[in-house]
Amino acid sequence: MPVIVFMVSLYTVIAIILQFKTQTEISSTLTTCFFTFWTIEIVVLAGITIKKPSSNFSNDYSTNVEESEEKGNE
Repeated sequence: MPVIVFMVSLYTVIAIILQFKTQTEISSTLTTCFFTFWTIEIVVLAGITIKKPSSNFSNDYSTNVEESEEKGNE
């Protein structure tokens, strides 16, 4: 997450500096694409963080491990 904040801040600062030095504006399409990309990244990372593992996974795994151990002991 800190990388995202850094990249967005860096882009904004560079865009402002270039606008003052060259008296031209950075393409609005480039700016839109840049911020859209990082917004999607934030949403995806938030979705990964919020989603909790289902309890079925741990139960299935432990059941499979116990079954394979029983078969190995036979």
